[in-house]
Order: sequence, then structure tokens, then C-alpha cells
Amino acid sequence: MSEQRTTEVDAGAAEMESMPVETARIIRTGTVWTAAAMLAPALGLGPLLAGGWRPGAMPIVFAAAWWLGALVAAAGLALLVWAGCPVLGFRLAQAYRQKVVSIRVGIVLNLSGMTLAGLAILLAPVSH
Repeated sequence: MSEQRTTEVDAGAAEMESMPVETARIIRTGTVWTAAAMLAPALGLGPLLAGGWRPGAMPIVFAAAWWLGALVAAAGLALLVWAGCPVLGFRLAQAYRQKVVSIRVGIVLNLSGMTLAGLAILLAPVSH
């Protein structure tokens, strides 16, 4: 590869990794993650709730695990919403730091909370 081509590639990579471009990408993907985080529980819980299932019907240990998972998932969802919000009240450098942490921690909390809640439902003994 020629030296000029290498310089062009480096400049293109630097622009892709720039703070404004990365912040815009986080906002865009944060919006997609937020939509997914809203739809997944609705698709899973909707039929259960329509069928009469309630978390209170589970043994206390499983109900506590379910509620803990729901709270963790909700905290993750709040962080995903923040990651997807446009930058209005903060300077770009500060907003970038907030959004990087928000999307990373939000994804982990949301997915792990939904997993915990789902496992509580699946592992709880069936009561008739």
C-alpha cells in the first residue's frame, strides 16, 4: 500500500473514531437497543400475563429473583434511553463520556436483568 493511501486510510479511521461521529453512532444504536429492550419483555410477558400468570404466584425465592431481574432490566433500560437521547445540555466531551458508559452498562444490565427474570420463571415449580 502506498504511503498516500495509508495516510488516507488513517485519516478515515480517525474520523470514524472521532468523538462527534462516535456520539452520533451511540445515539443511533442506543435508540435501536431501547426499542429491542421494550419489545422483548412485552413479547415474553404478554402471553404469560394474558394467561393469568403473576409473579406473586411463584415461591418467594423465585419471585424475589424475578423482581430483582425486573429492576435491573429497568435500570438498564433507563441507561439505554439516556444513551439514545440527543445531546442538548452538555458539551460534546461530557456527553460522549456519559453515552459511552450508558450504552455499555445499559446493555449489560438490561440483558442480565431479563435473563435473571426469565430464569426465575423457567425454574420456578409449576403451581396448579
